Amino acid sequence: MNVTVLRTYAVQLEEVAKLELAELSHALQQTANRMAMLEARAKEDADRYLLQVRAGSTVEQVYGHLDAMDQAIATRKGLEQVLAAEQTKMEQKRAELLEAMQYRKKLDLLEARAALDLRRRRERQDQQLLDERAWRRSPLQKGERA
Repeated sequence: MNVTVLRTYAVQLEEVAKLELAELSHALQQTANRMAMLEARAKEDADRYLLQVRAGSTVEQVYGHLDAMDQAIATRKGLEQVLAAEQTKMEQKRAELLEAMQYRKKLDLLEARAALDLRRRRERQDQQLLDERAWRRSPLQKGERA
């Protein structure tokens, strides 16, 4: 198979891996932003709860707040799991991208070597043609051609 075709395919693989990595990075950033927002909301809820406790609150209010805290903790744990899964996917995609880049570089080297070999072959052929023309044009001396 032609190295150029393989190289084109390798470049496409590399580009796909880059796009997928960018998408995963964006998703990871969104998850991190949701976690930061959740933590900020939890801090506000905790501050509000402390104010309510100081002002005096009913048992119903305390239970309501505890339920809200339990939900926030469950949501945070779920986001932590999502974040861990996204980080794992990103590491895998980085490894795929690195592999694709290395494959493309190998093909680049092969293509460069093939081009160099082709150039050398053409130079040798050109030199042989020049030598043959020079030999044919030279006056024949006795005994030179046997």
